[in-house]
Amino acid sequence: MSVKILYVLLATLFCFNTIDGTRSALGRLKAHLQKDRNAGISVDLPNEKRVNISMLPMSISNLNAAERTFTFSACFSTTWLDRNLAWNKTDYENITKVTISEKHVWTPVFAIPNALEDVTMSSNQLPKINMYGITTLQFLEGFKTTCQIDITLYPFDQQRCSILFTPANNFDLGIATTGSIIQGLPSFFIENSEWELVDILAKDVHVNKPGISSVASFEFLLKRKSMFYIVSIIFPMTLLSLLNACVFLLPADSGEKMSYLISIFVSYAVFLNFVNDSIPKSGDVCRLSVYLTLVLCQSCLAILTTMAILNVRSRGLRLQTKSGVHPANAKVTTNGTERPHLKCATKTDLVLFGVFLLLALMSLLVFCV
Repeated sequence: MSVKILYVLLATLFCFNTIDGTRSALGRLKAHLQKDRNAGISVDLPNEKRVNISMLPMSISNLNAAERTFTFSACFSTTWLDRNLAWNKTDYENITKVTISEKHVWTPVFAIPNALEDVTMSSNQLPKINMYGITTLQFLEGFKTTCQIDITLYPFDQQRCSILFTPANNFDLGIATTGSIIQGLPSFFIENSEWELVDILAKDVHVNKPGISSVASFEFLLKRKSMFYIVSIIFPMTLLSLLNACVFLLPADSGEKMSYLISIFVSYAVFLNFVNDSIPKSGDVCRLSVYLTLVLCQSCLAILTTMAILNVRSRGLRLQTKSGVHPANAKVTTNGTERPHLKCATKTDLVLFGVFLLLALMSLLVFCV
């Protein structure tokens, strides 16, 4: 029993000595790192005066085509070499990594030229340093930047929005991994309901300007999810344009041709009020606006064509009534209200039906050009 108690006492004493040794090593390492208040990027070699930045996207909040703004959240990680912060792990109880206050080390400051809110980016996290002097600092926040929007192909458009970083306190900025980084998306990435993230391109942009050596660019390639617009806008408008052509299948003596067309035209006007809210407000003309204009012109043309045909037939009927001459294939009846020669669609009506049907289908080609 006494032997076991002795073992426990020795183990406890060993643990306390180890903890005290670690604390002592951390204290000495802290003093070593804080002794040089001028610690910063090593200037021994020019190619070491460089900060590499990488990005891990978290979510895409919004792309507002009317305001030309792009909102997203991401985690940016920066790494650089500082030889003044290196140490030998054997001198400090094999400690290889520490976290230290940014008051005692140099940290980069970034400017975001295309930002709308926070033009400079600073981190609330503490820098992490390893035994070789490689320092890592992370920035996790939301960003709102300007974006050049091209709505020509709306609602089948793709947009390119980017965030730019420039050094704000005298250092060279580089990209840790250039090219496509879409493969590195985390499993918890939150997608946008309207936009599909196609790719993310990281690249260095060299600027020959005094004080700016390079610019880091992360470009998002976004594709609009167009199924909503197909189902709720394009498909109903296509049906209405097809119904325009069907007016020439109605018999002229039914008296419903003009009311039929006016009903469709009013449906256009009501529907366009709904569609107008979904089209981005811009000085550019999008394909959807062109299509809606073509469909509206078809409706107006159908009304004018029907009015002309009814006017011609009405004049022809009055001339036949006055002269008493009837077509050879028409059956003459004593009932003045019957007009057998107007009961069926004529060859002209069938031709016009085919023409307007073709126009309705050809209008869809505006999305393919």
